[in-house]
Amino acid sequence: MRMHVVGRGRVTKGLAIFLGLTILQGCHKWTTVESPIARTVEENDPSRVRVTTLDGRVMELDSPSVQGDSLTVSIAGEQRPMVAIEDIERLEFRQSNVGLAVLAIAGAAAITLAVVIAVNPGDEPANPGQ
Repeated sequence: MRMHVVGRGRVTKGLAIFLGLTILQGCHKWTTVESPIARTVEENDPSRVRVTTLDGRVMELDSPSVQGDSLTVSIAGEQRPMVAIEDIERLEFRQSNVGLAVLAIAGAAAITLAVVIAVNPGDEPANPGQ
């Protein structure tokens, strides 16, 4: 008679999702912008940037754009200045690394398969006494 422990499937699925999300977070990297900031933002239209100001503040801005001499973001449909371009020490874009993502997915699949095999071993021998 084969016994089935309730909940193993949920544990396995939860572990697979956790591993996948954790590993895929490492598939992005911040790349520092070397060229003039205003031109780079206007030409590349990034979805997210990380800004380090001359006084050491670090901010992550979604959908930034340039208006006049400032880096702005849209808040409630209105462009609001966040930091003057002259006060920016470093600007970084978040970029995806496709090769690393493929390796991460393959690794997550291998780990998940190993966990599934460990949690759900093959058929257990029948107990003739029952």
